[in-house]
Amino acid sequence: MPFYHAVSDNVPFHLKHLYQPRSSQLFKADLAYFLKYFEPIELKELIRLVKEDKPLKKNYFHLTFDDGLRDFYDVAAPILKEQGIPATIFLNSDFIDNKAIFYRFKASILAEKLVAKGLLDISYSEKEILDELAKENNIDFEEYLKNEKPYLTSPQIEQLIQQGFTVGAHSKNHPLYNQIKLEEQITQTKESIKAVITPYNLEYNVFSFPFTDFGVSHQFFAAIKNEVDLTFGCAGLKDDTIKNHLQRIPMELQQGGKEIIKTEYFYYLLKKIVGKNKIIRP
Repeated sequence: MPFYHAVSDNVPFHLKHLYQPRSSQLFKADLAYFLKYFEPIELKELIRLVKEDKPLKKNYFHLTFDDGLRDFYDVAAPILKEQGIPATIFLNSDFIDNKAIFYRFKASILAEKLVAKGLLDISYSEKEILDELAKENNIDFEEYLKNEKPYLTSPQIEQLIQQGFTVGAHSKNHPLYNQIKLEEQITQTKESIKAVITPYNLEYNVFSFPFTDFGVSHQFFAAIKNEVDLTFGCAGLKDDTIKNHLQRIPMELQQGGKEIIKTEYFYYLLKKIVGKNKIIRP
């Protein structure tokens, strides 16, 4: 379950100070490695296999992309279509059509324009500080959204679905779940799922956690169990006590895809020996 945010040869300001997206060349190299040892699987088939809970007869991989960024439409999708590889894009419902922008993206834009340190340490609960700083320095996030269009639009999402890609929810506005109350976790999840399913008439319901699922309780999963087919974390190659919750491997690292995957398998097998390969929910 490798996951990405963006594939880009020209990293925009809103990503520049957060992580290094894969270039199209590195992304193609990752795909070549995956295809050599694994078979691509569509989301609906993945859902079926998880629900059946039977031993797999093949080594599969399914790609996912978080945050619903336009780079997927512009760069990653054409590469994946050419190679016949399916993928799922997870959308923040508040950001579709560039209606708003993730607070961490605001921090990255400000860090670039103001050459300031510490902005990336601002938390979800303090995000209004970023708007105040932008106003004080005549930086217009609305203008940035209008000019850069970092997010997918509804017509683009429709096109991607028609091309065989699948979509899921990624919360409304990307909070860190272990820093918000259980009630807000549930609201963020259910409302974002509904906002993604309804306009696109989806027959499946999937959700990936923004940031991380670390510290998310059994109580949360119990509250949404009838709302989703699968949920996704990003803790690497690990098992989880929640049956239909799958952990993914972050790919936006310095190493190549081969090194990332081999390292994940090495640590998984090492932890399995000492019984620490499974995430236990509070």
